[in-house]
Amino acid sequence: MEANGVTVSLVPLKTNLINLPADLGSTLYNLNLPAQNVLIKISFFRGGVAKVFYTGWSGYTTSGNTIEIDPALANVNELSETNRVKVAVITEYEEVNKVHVDPLSSSDWETIELHARALEDHLLSQTRAVQIDAPLVLYPTGSVTANLVVKKLEPEPKAKYAKISPNAEVIIAPKERKKKKTRSVSSRSSSKSRRARESSASVLLRGISLPHSFFQSYKEKNKYEVYANFDEIIYTLHKAEYVRVSIMPGPGKKPHEPSPQGSGEPASTTVIAKLVHDPKVHNHVGLSRLLAIALGVTDQVGDMVQLEPAVNVSIERKLEFVIHPFTTVSAPVSTDQLSLSDAKAKKEKEERQKKITEMKEELSEGFFNPETHIETCLTNKVRLPSMDGLPQGGVLQFKGTKSEWIMSLKNTRLNIDIGDEIVIPESQIPPKIEQDVSNEPIEKPLGQDDLIKKIEKVLKRRKIGALIFGASGSGKSLIVNEIAQRLYNDGVFRLHVQCSDFSKESSSNIKDKISAWLTKCAWYTPSVLVLEGIESLFPAESENADNGQTRQLTEYFVQTVESIMKSKNLIILATARSKEAVNSFLFSSHCIEDSFNLRAPNKGVRQLLIEEFLKKDNLSLSTEFDASQLSLETEGYLPSDLKVLVDRINHESIYSSIEKGEIEPTKIVSNELFTKAISGYVPSNLRGVKLQKSTTSWIDIGGLTEAKSILLETLEWPTKYAPIFKSATLRLRSGILLYGYPGCGKTLLASAVAGQCGLNFISVKGPEILNKYIGASEQSVRELFERAQAAKPCILFFDEFDSIAPKRGHDSTGVTDRVVNQMLTQMDGAEGLDGVYVLAATSRPDLIDSALLRPGRLDKSVICDMPNHEDRLDILKSITRKMNLGPDVDLNEVATQTQGFSGADLQAVGYNAYLQAVHEKLEKDKLESEGEVKSSNQNVHEFVQLSLKQAKQNHDMKPHERTKLLRQIEPLLENIEKEKQESEQETKKSEKKDNGVVIKNSDFLTSLKDTKPSISVSEKLKLGSIYNQFVSGRDGNMPDGTSSNEIGARSTLM
Repeated sequence: MEANGVTVSLVPLKTNLINLPADLGSTLYNLNLPAQNVLIKISFFRGGVAKVFYTGWSGYTTSGNTIEIDPALANVNELSETNRVKVAVITEYEEVNKVHVDPLSSSDWETIELHARALEDHLLSQTRAVQIDAPLVLYPTGSVTANLVVKKLEPEPKAKYAKISPNAEVIIAPKERKKKKTRSVSSRSSSKSRRARESSASVLLRGISLPHSFFQSYKEKNKYEVYANFDEIIYTLHKAEYVRVSIMPGPGKKPHEPSPQGSGEPASTTVIAKLVHDPKVHNHVGLSRLLAIALGVTDQVGDMVQLEPAVNVSIERKLEFVIHPFTTVSAPVSTDQLSLSDAKAKKEKEERQKKITEMKEELSEGFFNPETHIETCLTNKVRLPSMDGLPQGGVLQFKGTKSEWIMSLKNTRLNIDIGDEIVIPESQIPPKIEQDVSNEPIEKPLGQDDLIKKIEKVLKRRKIGALIFGASGSGKSLIVNEIAQRLYNDGVFRLHVQCSDFSKESSSNIKDKISAWLTKCAWYTPSVLVLEGIESLFPAESENADNGQTRQLTEYFVQTVESIMKSKNLIILATARSKEAVNSFLFSSHCIEDSFNLRAPNKGVRQLLIEEFLKKDNLSLSTEFDASQLSLETEGYLPSDLKVLVDRINHESIYSSIEKGEIEPTKIVSNELFTKAISGYVPSNLRGVKLQKSTTSWIDIGGLTEAKSILLETLEWPTKYAPIFKSATLRLRSGILLYGYPGCGKTLLASAVAGQCGLNFISVKGPEILNKYIGASEQSVRELFERAQAAKPCILFFDEFDSIAPKRGHDSTGVTDRVVNQMLTQMDGAEGLDGVYVLAATSRPDLIDSALLRPGRLDKSVICDMPNHEDRLDILKSITRKMNLGPDVDLNEVATQTQGFSGADLQAVGYNAYLQAVHEKLEKDKLESEGEVKSSNQNVHEFVQLSLKQAKQNHDMKPHERTKLLRQIEPLLENIEKEKQESEQETKKSEKKDNGVVIKNSDFLTSLKDTKPSISVSEKLKLGSIYNQFVSGRDGNMPDGTSSNEIGARSTLM
């Protein structure tokens, strides 16, 4: 690890340690490298001469690309603030436990003698790196320094520098008065320059395993190649043609090591590769397929790759290799194998030798084919991919040479031998070279391109978190996988976590997991962390539960994310069932800023999904039945419901073919087949939702022509003419208030319109949702709208609406006030209603809170007025549609005589007339049945009385006696069977025959005498005045909350 072009800042640190730039320090933190285990190499030029010295890291960082160093240490090393330095981190070094130093001058020796005790206490804490013939600065006090020169290190290191041990012994020789002969400045400078040239330069860049869209020039799979932009690395690597490639181990990542059971050699963590120029790439390197397999980073993005010039190449014309195959199961020698016979042992030895020979041939022809490969570099102990001769991969080891790597030329002779097996976990088995993992997901979300582009645009704009929420089966996983794949194609590291797998663990374990996930994302930055089912780890806080753990975990997650986002590019992409199920602190802290609701697919998307699912099952639609018809019948279905429905169609197809005796099942989907498959199937979002099934049809309602027209316009047209309404920029009407006189068909109209428009229907009686406990009523309202949203398209019908939402400020308990407030937010909140229509019915609209009656909530108020003559005639026709009317009945006359009757009164008139006709019919049938009983003496049956006692006594009857007895019984049995058949025929005839109930005009006259209008004249006038005032008399002045002084007025407790 290194940093170039670093500026120098002189700060009185009073130590031989320096403060590193923030980026370099952050990398060391992520690697979990403590400051005590790191040495720093500082390189710079002074007057055209290269200067190098070694020091330690204090553990602190600076802002920007700057190092902070003490002025005294900088002065003895000839470093100033005008220099630009190169900072390299050294993690591999030797350690010494004895250091011999000389004072630089006699005054330094005097200072050391004066402050011997202080130096003894602070010397080892101020110094970490020592170098032979290099100066060393001591800081006995805050204002005094002493300069030393290192003369000898024990044990003597190979690199001329080392780390001083915490328990090291420092021996200071007294300064002699005579002048010592020292080397000249020029000779010392040339020595340091020579050592600088001999030190190995390296480059640290972010790596991407190939193939990847970042690297368009990549073609060769069977070569060890690394792709980089030469303009970025040419100065550091000195135009090297081959480089040593290694991976800096990230958090929680360990180098590949063999199992203790294996006796083979471990794979090398450094691989030699050819450097290939790719001018279109910046700040990244691409690892060829073969190189990525050797380094164990196939199909990964974000690994820190270190490149160093490769030297000491060995060109071989004859290659001898030993291959150690990987295995996942150890095979110890058992006692049974020791006792095998010589013949059997010989046979097994021959089979093993044959297998080894075949493996050599396959390896030679496949991976090491001398006819196909041109010049390539091979590294000692390199990991080999899986292939035909090596099904689980292995390690290639050189034989007969000590070189780290060699060049094999064309037509090179190969000699391959098989060595001991190496036991590794299954997760470390290398893949095949030709086993390209496609960048495209297995399944793509259909019809969600606009949503995916919108989310992708938001995520790319800045560091942000996003939540995708929707019902189970709505396709959240497919969408987040598609987004993560697109970000991966742009070079972003992705980490996928299934949160439900960790929900049962302890709080400390979950914290460790969170820290590991975020640390890994910080190391491979830029990165995206996908949290599926985030509500499992960070659920919403509930009132009656212990929220300590969820609050603590959420705060820990937010704090960790915020600290990482300050310096790293991190994206959080989460999914949940609903936004309310996730802890709200994630949103208030801006850890997750944008939320996207995944709703049920519309008609066009459902058609695409159905066609795709049918295609996968090799099914096709008949000519008279297309996918658009299927999509109309599956309103409100989720993608998972459509998949199950297509599976049911396929099963019905197979079942019908078996019933018909056909060999091959039919692959043509007909209307009949679809009807069988969909019958009895309940979509997932409707399971557990209580829906009302109305038996009232549109033709059962007479009159109310204007109300019917408005309801159809509001509820049926948006579905029937979806393209027209979709292009409209205005918000569609979603709420209607039905008001009018009692018994004029408000409730009947609401129940019938759901079946007419093909919508689900949820009915709510007013007092059902009221509860005296604070928050319970609001919760009931929220759950109602959630049920309706789950069952959309749905009508949510509130009967007796004035009891639920009266004017606020007139309830001493405050229950209805809170219900009204909740209703206001639910009906026209920030998100609004989608696919949910609110119908409210009341006879007193003046009592309803005026805020609910504004546009956007209950947009339209429809009156169900008292029926006029035409309406009454239409209502009577609807009521008597299934009745058998006599020829003398004149419904027009009945309508004339029912002036002032409501629809319910007219229904009572019709039913009372029907009951009158039924009574007459029953009396007539009773008289007829009595006459038939008197004259029915025709069917007289003979019978035989048997004595059980006699039967027991005569149990030993002779055969001819038994035959005689059976002949006497047979006529009786035949008569019984005959009577049974005749009774069944008569029953069927009576069922088919008209019941004979005929309603005559006299029945209606009798009913009119008994039935009176349910609404009195005074009440009618009162309600008429209220409705007139409600429609045209409102002046827009809102009540000010003061109580009325009128007699009978409701008083408010303030």
